[in-house]
Amino acid sequence: MTTAQHSPARLRAIKKRLLEEKDRLERELQEILERTAHTADLEQATELSNYDDHPADLASETFEREKDLALEGNLEDMLEKINVALEKLEDGTYGVCDSCGAEINANRLEVLPWASLCLLCQDRLEGR
Repeated sequence: MTTAQHSPARLRAIKKRLLEEKDRLERELQEILERTAHTADLEQATELSNYDDHPADLASETFEREKDLALEGNLEDMLEKINVALEKLEDGTYGVCDSCGAEINANRLEVLPWASLCLLCQDRLEGR
């Protein structure tokens, strides 16, 4: 459904849900950024004493750092999708597939309010 086909109450509910999710993701991203900054500070402070660290400890730290970087990337991707959905709400193109221009199913938007592709185009993108 395009923005014009949604009721004003429905559009407010969608916007509220997107803004709440955006807020949650931004808080989570901030926690990760603070954690990685703290970890970097600790690594720098203990750089000369790393010879005492057990290889398993260093591997665990590396794994955690890589996990945080992956989470950071995923959060940034989701925030971008939410921002695009909010922009579409404002310009009246919400609910229109970016690929084919068809209406995105209301049930799909209920589950993924930031969806930018209809199911058919999403399946094609994923090679199904």
